Amino acid sequence: MNHHERGDGPLAEKLGVVYQTMTQDHAEATLPVEGNTQPYGLLHGGMNGFLVEHLASGIAMLNCPEDLAPVGTDLHVSHVSPATTDVVRAVADVASRSKGSIWVRVEIFSGDRLTAFGSLTARFVKPRI
Repeated sequence: MNHHERGDGPLAEKLGVVYQTMTQDHAEATLPVEGNTQPYGLLHGGMNGFLVEHLASGIAMLNCPEDLAPVGTDLHVSHVSPATTDVVRAVADVASRSKGSIWVRVEIFSGDRLTAFGSLTARFVKPRI
């Protein structure tokens, strides 16, 4: 599967996202902490939001009917604890899907410790452009 089919783009490449798995039901990817920190040296909370949105959107793209486009409508992210490893790992799984939408849950880990979790709901709509 190439970058376009999986929903990658310049931002994911710039941030250093590396996929281990991407299927219609499950995705796993890593993100380096270095280069993605806030001023105090911790992983920026926006990176957790990015990982939830990015992995869930990739899964949504693989589930979307050919004549429609997935559009995120509801993003939730909860920060639990700071990342203390060089890399965080995001694990995404489909929680629910229908003909018109999909809901994907994502957990983010630093080693074996949960650092954040969230979900994205995406609707499948007719493209406007």
